[in-house]
Amino acid sequence: MSSRNIVTVVFLGVVLSVLAGCATTAEMKLNLEPKSETVYKVITGSTKDYQFIQPSINKTKERHTEGSVEMVFSQKTESVDQQGNATVDVTIKQLKYLSKGPEGVKEDFDSQREQDKSGPLAKLIGASYKLKISPRGNIEVVDASAARSILTEGSDAAVAMQLFSDEEIARRHQVMALFDSEKGSCRKGDKWSSLADSPPGTLMPKTFEKVYTLTDMKEKDGQKTATVEMNAFPSSKRLTDQNREQAISFFSSMFDEKNNYTGKMVINLTTGVIDSYQETFKVEWLAVEPSGEQKSDQVPDQLTMAFTQIYNIEKMD
Repeated sequence: MSSRNIVTVVFLGVVLSVLAGCATTAEMKLNLEPKSETVYKVITGSTKDYQFIQPSINKTKERHTEGSVEMVFSQKTESVDQQGNATVDVTIKQLKYLSKGPEGVKEDFDSQREQDKSGPLAKLIGASYKLKISPRGNIEVVDASAARSILTEGSDAAVAMQLFSDEEIARRHQVMALFDSEKGSCRKGDKWSSLADSPPGTLMPKTFEKVYTLTDMKEKDGQKTATVEMNAFPSSKRLTDQNREQAISFFSSMFDEKNNYTGKMVINLTTGVIDSYQETFKVEWLAVEPSGEQKSDQVPDQLTMAFTQIYNIEKMD
């Protein structure tokens, strides 16, 4: 092969490499368009389980509590400023609310259920509020006063106030996977991380480091999508605003703990909207009666407690 041909092959190789790189890199951020509208279904909830097994007296105690919200809403972008912050109107289209205590169901509402369509919570269908969403998925509640004023008395009003509190609205809409992805253009394999407290309701509060990995990037029919997976691990680091009591440390030493904290996001980088996003936190604590405190032929007493929290949002077709 002549030197000219060798140079040509090398040059073509470099060009193809650059083009391939361009096809597989993108900035990880939202890019909402004015007047665009998307319908989402979001599910948030948590469960707590308690089981105390006492073989010596053939007795088992169990308790289960659960709370969940399933909401379908439309999100219409009013405007986008020069920094990419989008002002959006959110309107509730469907709602499910479930609350269970150790004694049984406290509240069970489904706006699609015929007998529930005349209930107080049915008045929340059509409720709306206004948000500002940054390119990194941060949420600022602009105005939710109208939604909060729909129900003002009784237990249903308390449910509505919870659903439309600033904290709950932010939790419902924020995109945590993008908070710390500020490294410009990303390519497959890139990672970023952030610190987060364990959710309220855990036996032993901890700080977790959430590590996000860009595991896949595809382009099809002019649409570029990226998949980001998250795995979180207990961290010795502390958040600057963290102020939690550690008095339970002696009590917590009695338990073995297992936790699993994972997530996955699929984002359309062309349209700038989330296709789907899930995060699941699971933790289990186990305490077994010390071997010296029961007879040799007895199975030891065992206490198991578990906590699960889920967040799941997906774009509706």
